[in-house]
Amino acid sequence: MSVGFGDDFKEQVRAATNIADLVSETVNLIPNGRDFKGLCPFHDDKNPSFNVYPDRQSYRCWVCDKGGDCFTWVQEIQMVTFPEALELLAERANIEVPKNKGTQFSAAPKEGKVTQYEIVEWAINLMQQALHSGSAGELARTYFKGRNLSQDTIRKFRLGFHPEDWSWLLDKAKGRYSEKQLVSVGLAGERDNGRGFYDNLVGRIVFPIIDERGRPVAFGGRVLPGGNIESPAKYWNSPESSIFLKRRTLYAFDQAREKIRTDKAAVIVEGYMDCIACHQAGVTNAVATLGTALTEDHVKFLKRFDCRVVLVYDGDNAGIAAAERSIERFLAQDLDLRVLTLSDGQDPADYLDKHGTEEFQALIDGAPEAWEYKLQTLTGRHDIGSVSGQQQVLNEMLDFLAAAPGLAGGIREDLVIRHVSQRVQIDELTLRRELQEVRGKKVSRNVVRQEEPVRTEPVITIRMKSGDLAERELLEIILTSPKYTDYIRHQIGPGDFHNDQLRRLLELCFDLIAEEGILPDPQSVMAAADSDSAILNLMNALLDSASEKGISNLMNEQPLDHQESDGAVVPAHLQRVLAPLLSRRDKIQNMLSKQQMAQAPASSSELNSDTVDALRRIFSFRKGQMGDNPPRLK
Repeated sequence: MSVGFGDDFKEQVRAATNIADLVSETVNLIPNGRDFKGLCPFHDDKNPSFNVYPDRQSYRCWVCDKGGDCFTWVQEIQMVTFPEALELLAERANIEVPKNKGTQFSAAPKEGKVTQYEIVEWAINLMQQALHSGSAGELARTYFKGRNLSQDTIRKFRLGFHPEDWSWLLDKAKGRYSEKQLVSVGLAGERDNGRGFYDNLVGRIVFPIIDERGRPVAFGGRVLPGGNIESPAKYWNSPESSIFLKRRTLYAFDQAREKIRTDKAAVIVEGYMDCIACHQAGVTNAVATLGTALTEDHVKFLKRFDCRVVLVYDGDNAGIAAAERSIERFLAQDLDLRVLTLSDGQDPADYLDKHGTEEFQALIDGAPEAWEYKLQTLTGRHDIGSVSGQQQVLNEMLDFLAAAPGLAGGIREDLVIRHVSQRVQIDELTLRRELQEVRGKKVSRNVVRQEEPVRTEPVITIRMKSGDLAERELLEIILTSPKYTDYIRHQIGPGDFHNDQLRRLLELCFDLIAEEGILPDPQSVMAAADSDSAILNLMNALLDSASEKGISNLMNEQPLDHQESDGAVVPAHLQRVLAPLLSRRDKIQNMLSKQQMAQAPASSSELNSDTVDALRRIFSFRKGQMGDNPPRLK
């Protein structure tokens, strides 16, 4: 809310708020004459030292000296800014928030007199009913039972189910909400060419997403194993809307807020089920990101709580890679960031099931700081007992520290360098000098890139304009028709792209569907890019180009040869775009095979296995050129 709101509005909200009623929602208050007493929520209070004064509309603790009015109370308890506290109290008192120009925190967007929050709440109730009643929800109930979720947990998180009916919600909304209203909150989508609407969460178990102020804003959905609905994306999140931003929202924060505030610790996991399993096991300060890595907005929000943040990742390669990406981004933040990767590729739900809450909590409590985790990872990757191994660890650690934005010259850098020098047994001054040198090289490289753009070619260069263009066009297809991404990634890999920027965007799209089960639509890519301007600018350029070319219409063309992909026919345009990329890859492999043959020992009387493989590749390539064995997509 902007400062343009006058004192009159503030005083109107204050007058409508009974501070004793407000505080009693959190603290058990005991009458004490005209005032009230209770245990202070801001320190470990054994004897009631917290007082509320209704006449003065204020509160104060006589031990820790915390005090203030109704606005201060909401700011302290809910960890929000003053404008947010003012709006929360206005909504609580049913006072309409003025819509001033430039307002940062405005009232909920409205569709006529219906708020988007109301529509989401309506849908939550319907999907809860669908889960708990009738045969339609039986498979979903069986799934939750198999995941050992109690009825209390299912009710606490308001879990639901959307029946296998593509117009179930649309039909129930008739006479109440319009199709466009359902689309505005992600409950429905519009068919191509405007030929009607369809429900988005069909055949999925549903996880309602509640914002930090306790308002329902969106949904997550998981394809139900054993159901009749097939989808390339196991998980689906509502698209971003005027009430829902993935980069700012943490799943289950409404349930975890109080524990985070009192324990001064937040546990961040990667998925809905992991988060719910943590809460059921008693780890009630757990939250989850929504198909994105931890973002700058998440960090800014958590810093309000002055708490330790523990990132918990699965112990597989993807989890380790995600952990390393996160710690480099946030190492320089004034945040106590810890990282925990679980052993044997387990996720939190698996670990809790096998080892129990006590062992899991012990791992969380003992999670190393971000820099320490990075160092442990490097020492586990290289032979620290050898000189070359120590040098490798040091080089990678210096690169890691040099890449952390905002770390240079701060107290945090001094502390990290001191700890690292002790761990790798290298003089602190030497380490500082080496770090400055690495930073200097990075700056020099950046200057060269800006002043003299240099293109480095691969050892084997095959210039094919159709192939270079195809890289762009393939990404245009992925961004505008993301349902084909899973098929595409089984045909083409990032290594088949020659353009570095396009390759980065392709990797991000593939990671979304492979690691998160999320289709790489523009909203998901934007959230995953996490304010990377290069990626965002590239994506916008590709979307503009796709719109000009009419890619969506081209993807509706009949297929060339009725090739099937999991029951879906591959469009002719996609086949045409893939063809030059596949052909270019075959040519590169053929050239590599020729080089390998040329390097084979001339004196050998017998061909070794590598040479035989090279001959086979050359033969296959020649045969394909002659038409006896055409490429899979042509």
